[in-house]
Amino acid sequence: MRLLYSLTGEAPNGLLLTGDGQQAVYPGGFRLSDAGIDIRGDRSQVLRVNYRNRKEILDAALDVVADHSFEDIDGLRTPGRRDVDLTYHDGQVVRVVRPDTAEHDRALVADLRTLTPGERADSAVLCPSKKAITHYQSVPSRADVPVCALEQYDSNPVDAVKLGTCHRAKGLEFKRVYLPRYDAGAPVRPGGAPSGADAEARGTVREREELYRSQLFVAMTRARDVLWLGAVRGGQGCEE
Repeated sequence: MRLLYSLTGEAPNGLLLTGDGQQAVYPGGFRLSDAGIDIRGDRSQVLRVNYRNRKEILDAALDVVADHSFEDIDGLRTPGRRDVDLTYHDGQVVRVVRPDTAEHDRALVADLRTLTPGERADSAVLCPSKKAITHYQSVPSRADVPVCALEQYDSNPVDAVKLGTCHRAKGLEFKRVYLPRYDAGAPVRPGGAPSGADAEARGTVREREELYRSQLFVAMTRARDVLWLGAVRGGQGCEE
């Protein structure tokens, strides 16, 4: 950033940057002010038009971050729920809760099997980690559902459901997105009376929670028309 800024200096419209702190999928980062770039006042503008998500999907994603502020690229804390102008409405959010992983995976495969070749080409199963990818590589293939790894996907249409992490999916979009066990990666808060060490641990958990919410927000907003949210919770079973 310092190199780019040194090339343009203070020339009018010499440098155009776009970014969204709410979609940070990796820990760490920096503020633009750290690189000597000041975007306060009329030097910045908030983009409010959403050209990707239908309303039901965006509402579900915003519910994840609504009560939690985040640090945007200018270093200011920004409310989690922001005013957004939509170009698409309606949409479908499918919530599936099963009592164990086996039933959850059967429900996922059942829905994937209903896809036509054209629909498979614009569908993705996104997982929070590579460990989860290993599990879900075999689940659809056992049911004769063709799968294409996102790492091998070059954006050309292919008759297969894409499979990858939310990190790899950033910047992409699909008509249908499936998030199996979408809430399994939420950090667990330490219990008991707080001490010095506990306070530090709680701070670490808060950072992990913020990162988890951003990653989940990114994964959910990859969907344009249909968002499938699967969860495993003992003793519960429902589908909307």
